[in-house]
Parts: sequence; structure tokens; C-alpha cells
Amino acid sequence: MLVYISAVFRKRHFVKGYPLKLVMNKHTLLVSMLLVCHFVFAQKKAETAFILEERDLIPEGIAYDPTEKAFYLGSIYKRKIVKITPDGKTSDLIASGTDEIEQVLGMKVDARGLLWACNNTPEHDTVRKISNVHVYDLHTKKMVKRFKLVDDNRHLFNDLYITKAGDVFVTDTDAGMLWVIRKDSKTLEEFTKHGSVAFANGITATPDEKFLIVSTGGDQGVVRVDIATKHISAIPNDRYMVMGYDGLYQYNNTLIGVQNTFFPESIQKVTLNASSDRAERIDFQCEGDAKFDSPTTGVIVGDEFYFIANSQLLQIIGNKGRIKDTASLEQTFIMKIKL
Repeated sequence: MLVYISAVFRKRHFVKGYPLKLVMNKHTLLVSMLLVCHFVFAQKKAETAFILEERDLIPEGIAYDPTEKAFYLGSIYKRKIVKITPDGKTSDLIASGTDEIEQVLGMKVDARGLLWACNNTPEHDTVRKISNVHVYDLHTKKMVKRFKLVDDNRHLFNDLYITKAGDVFVTDTDAGMLWVIRKDSKTLEEFTKHGSVAFANGITATPDEKFLIVSTGGDQGVVRVDIATKHISAIPNDRYMVMGYDGLYQYNNTLIGVQNTFFPESIQKVTLNASSDRAERIDFQCEGDAKFDSPTTGVIVGDEFYFIANSQLLQIIGNKGRIKDTASLEQTFIMKIKL
């Protein structure tokens, strides 16, 4: 146990490839120790779904189109979006830098066949400071909308959730807040105040869509945001502080979270109570796979969870966007696990 706890403290903390300014306190120490204690239990085994030979993608976001049964992968390093067909063939949906697309993070496909992609200028670029949501028609492969934010503050559009009504909620990690794009709107609106949701990251919603559920990188842990009132409250657990998830997804009143903040990197399931305001149980779905290298986000397809297993984000962190060691890059693995 002490070996694994030591490993926790040697690893830096990141949110979607950007340093997370997290102070290790009693809460984060507790969650680290509990994760280590959980390590001894039997886990499911993730399977390889797709292997991409393009080793320098540094992917972060993944989305799924049920019409074509195709997956889409966003690249941070190459600033592009890759299509993966059901038989595993890959091609560029959006070539590098097309439509002034920047480093691609979270993505979702809506009911109309539109692909929404969060993207931002690199962290080391202190001049432009642009955050975007690009919207592409998957049938025409053309951009149909672009929501661009440029002001005096640093922003990081990280992930998004699309409601059944067509509203799009966007997490802004650097500003610690949420934005909303109303259906058919041409503008971004502030949904919560700056600093209200510290290091906002993965986002989903309760089954009735009365509340958003957002993973944060601070002492708030995972929070509920009342869509009607905008009231923010933590989702507590008697033993754990629920926190540190990158991708976050709703599945049968459970949360599926990609944990890359603490060792061991894992896919976790958080069982909520009937009112979705308390975490009753937390279980590993899989962890410590040899292919894991900063797993980031995923997508639920039926009763299977597909996820990016090795984003290799550490290759560019703190290196001004350059890859540290090209020779050590691995193939990109998209893995899946039955929920």
C-alpha cells in the first residue's frame, strides 16, 4: 500500500492535459488512499476496440455517431478531428487547422448529426487566448457554426453536454464556470459566474435533465447544478471525496468517470441515490491496464464504454506544445468495457 501511495504523490495532477493547480490536502489524501485500498479487488478487463497508427495525435476527446456507427477523435497536437469507421479505418474529417480549429478537447454528436467540438489555443500561447466551439455537419463535413470567445481572461473550453431539447452546456476549466448555447442561438451565454465551479471538467446530467453533474478539480468534488435555479451543490459520499474525473457520463443512474488525476488511472462507476444528490457506492470498472497513459474521455454506446486509453498527454505538458520524445510514442488505443 505504501508503494502505491508514494506513486500518487510523485504524479502531477492534470485536467485534460493542462496542469491542475491542486493543493494536496486531507481530502485528496483520503481519496488517494481509498483508491489504493480498492486496488486489491477483482476488476473487469478492458478490450482493445481500435488501434490508430498515427502515434502523434495526442487525442483528448471522442464522440460517436449512431447513424454511421462511426467514432470521432479530436487531436490536441495536430489540431484536427479523425473519423474511425466501424471496421477501424481512419481518415481526417477535419484536417489540421481547418476553419481555424485549435487544440481539440471534448466533443459530442447531437440528434441532428452535428458534431460539437471544444477547442482552444495552446496554453503556452499567451497572445491569442482563443476558446472555440466548432460545429460540423457530419453529412457535408462543413462547419455550420463557430462560437468564439476572446477577452482579457484565460479560458479553456473543456467538455460539453447536449440536452434532449438541444441546449449545449460547456465547461470552462480555466475560468471555473459553465457556458450555455441555447438551441439555434448564435451566441454564448454565461451560465454560472466566473469561479463558481473550480476547474470545471467532465459534464453530464441527471436522467430527468433537471440537474447538470460536473466534475471539478477542487474541494467541490463532483457537483450538481440546478438548471432552473443555477444553484450548485456537492454530491457527497460518506467515505470518499468524489473528484478528479476527466470524462464523466450518466448510465442508468450511475456515473461513469475516467480517473486520470490519481494513481491508479482507472474507469470508475459511481452509484447515486434515487434523487442523484449523494454517491452511495464507488467501484472500479477497470484500472492499471498496461496500455493506460493518461486516459481522458469516452462515450457510451449501448451498454459498452469506449474510451481513449493512452492520450500520451504528458508528452506535451510543459514543453510549449512540442512532443518531448517522438521515438517513445505508442500507437493510440481506443478501448472498451462492458458496463
